[in-house]
Amino acid sequence: MIRHSKSLLLVWRIAELESSNLKQDTIKPAHLFLGILKVVEINISKVFDNLKQNDLEEIKRDIADLKGCVGEYIPDLTYARRFLRHILPEGSGKSSSERLRRTKTARMVFGDAEALAQKTRSPVLPTHLLMALLKSEDAQTKTVLEKVHVELDSFKKYVFSYISKSRKL
Repeated sequence: MIRHSKSLLLVWRIAELESSNLKQDTIKPAHLFLGILKVVEINISKVFDNLKQNDLEEIKRDIADLKGCVGEYIPDLTYARRFLRHILPEGSGKSSSERLRRTKTARMVFGDAEALAQKTRSPVLPTHLLMALLKSEDAQTKTVLEKVHVELDSFKKYVFSYISKSRKL
């Protein structure tokens, strides 16, 4: 059975909030990328002071791994996030308390992340999602990476090597 890590669920929730803030009806791959770019800047200890210590440490470790990948290639995460929000169209959806569903392409990205996690025999981690997003070559994600001068193939290789040497859970 595939297990999604708590850190992945956090990225997913941030993506959902980003999508909702842009008045979208669904979560697209670009929103998942926004979630990745945002989560690495959050002080996890301050936000989740009510979590069990083991859960908190696991989330912090996973986010540190993600930051190691993203931070190596994207030095100004805030600029990248703002640029991505700027190029994403604002939707006509109404803010609601309902959870947003992922688009077919976002579900496919998750499926690729799950397949990668199965190969590494670990829960699905944010780094798996990042790798799946980079492989999907989502147009908006690619545009942001080009804007911040990130060479996609090099970034993919780096993230893949990072995943390959990461811990097995």
